[in-house]
Amino acid sequence: MPMLNLQSVDLWQQATVVLDAAIAAILGSIIGWERDRAGKSAGPRTMALVGTSAAGIVAIGAVLDLASDYGDPTRALHAIITGIGFLGAGLIFTNRNAGIQGVTTAATVFATAAMGCAVGLGFQVAGIGMTIIILVVLRSTQVLEKAAALRNHD
Repeated sequence: MPMLNLQSVDLWQQATVVLDAAIAAILGSIIGWERDRAGKSAGPRTMALVGTSAAGIVAIGAVLDLASDYGDPTRALHAIITGIGFLGAGLIFTNRNAGIQGVTTAATVFATAAMGCAVGLGFQVAGIGMTIIILVVLRSTQVLEKAAALRNHD
């Protein structure tokens, strides 16, 4: 089986990988801005890095799939899921007074990686839609939690 000559990868394909990574970085930073605004960890820089790296990894996997017989972007998806699971586990911790914390942040990191994967595989509109859904979930549930806390104090 002939090996892929990496210098032969078309410049347009490489530029597309960079563009997808940039789109995912912007969308990730928007998600991170919402977490930062809520006073939570894993803000704009973290989410931008999660989104852009996920997009870049699967986009390169997709280019390799097109350029050879041995590339497979789904293998990159599996690696990202595993890595993000490890990162997310590090964000969850237990506090005696406050109980378990960081689960929503870990889930947001996972969702941001999924958005990045979508963008990296060419689903930019889906990535934008996923970003909107993530923001709606984060914002609407926060409003509901505050309303419930006010009702419990009455």
